[in-house]
Amino acid sequence: MKLRAERSELAEAVAWATRTVSSRVSLPALAGVLLEADEGRLFCRATDLEVSAEISIPVQIEQPGRVLLLGKLLSQLVAKLPDAPVDIDGTNDTVTITCGSLQYDLRAMPAEDFPTLPQPADDAPRGALKSEAFGKLVNQVARAAATDDGRPVLTGVHLEASEGMLTAAATDSYRLAVRRLAWDQAVDGKALIPARALQEAARAATEAGGAVTVALEEGQASFLYGDRVLTTRLIEGTFPNYGQLLPDSFETSVVVDRAQLMESISRVAVIAIGAANTPVKMVIGDGSIELQAANSERGAASEALPAEINGEGLQIAFNPNFLLAGLEATGTDQVRIELRDGLKPAVLKPHVTPADDGADVELEDFTYLLMPMKI
Repeated sequence: MKLRAERSELAEAVAWATRTVSSRVSLPALAGVLLEADEGRLFCRATDLEVSAEISIPVQIEQPGRVLLLGKLLSQLVAKLPDAPVDIDGTNDTVTITCGSLQYDLRAMPAEDFPTLPQPADDAPRGALKSEAFGKLVNQVARAAATDDGRPVLTGVHLEASEGMLTAAATDSYRLAVRRLAWDQAVDGKALIPARALQEAARAATEAGGAVTVALEEGQASFLYGDRVLTTRLIEGTFPNYGQLLPDSFETSVVVDRAQLMESISRVAVIAIGAANTPVKMVIGDGSIELQAANSERGAASEALPAEINGEGLQIAFNPNFLLAGLEATGTDQVRIELRDGLKPAVLKPHVTPADDGADVELEDFTYLLMPMKI
């Protein structure tokens, strides 16, 4: 293989591909990035067998071919190259990278050991979303997925596409986030995608801009944006029937300034955060919310702020980190909290009014359900 590439394009492509390279791999080849030059483009490919990434850039090819290089090392050295064209000349054993007066001679790994990456089928059902909207959806929902592997199905985000809408849901059994969004180009299908993979897909979409195409197939999902493709294996198993968890009524509703509430929780939760099972309690009364936290070893804290209350007053307590995550996800100036009593789950929703000039009304279709803690 022999080619010349622009330094900035090469650095960006290698950095993006190596985000899927894991430091703990079962096969040495999985620690590598495959560089393949053909038909005027350089393809950079990487995989950890769960998530696969491919990106291509235009290059001047003197001799096509492919080499496999250690991903993290390649990313580090390419990032430090001077601002000059980059020449890559290599065989299956050694690769020379030259940029200006700088030269690296690298040992290559056997390219034949690198697995063939999955690709979306030409006839795979495909839908399209604006990249920004897709990124917001994933940011709102993926935070509710479980982070341990005790129940693998809870580490994923469930996507369901039907009737022109995409519904994303995630739960760790303590909280549930659900978001609905209209497709720009609709598709029907279901997929349970690892949260980590979906977050990487959203990050790539935000960087690429424009639109992201989503291909849903048996056993895999692919995300395509221009010259980039990210493909992930799906999680096997049945996602919980979360629809039956969402209450269809409430006894008390609270509308409050989101930023003020988050700041108040953060101040009061200094007593609670880091102390196991120490909740923040909400005392909802006439026109105000009082936030309280107490710990026998640390002390106590309280703070009140004004709120619009409809219904009976009550007391309810939450994990402060989960509560803050839900409030952050709503994204609007005001948030509405719907409650039945102090022992049943609360529902957080964005509160958008017609007076909100320029508000993203699509944010209304987001629900964050949170289990209370016993007090």
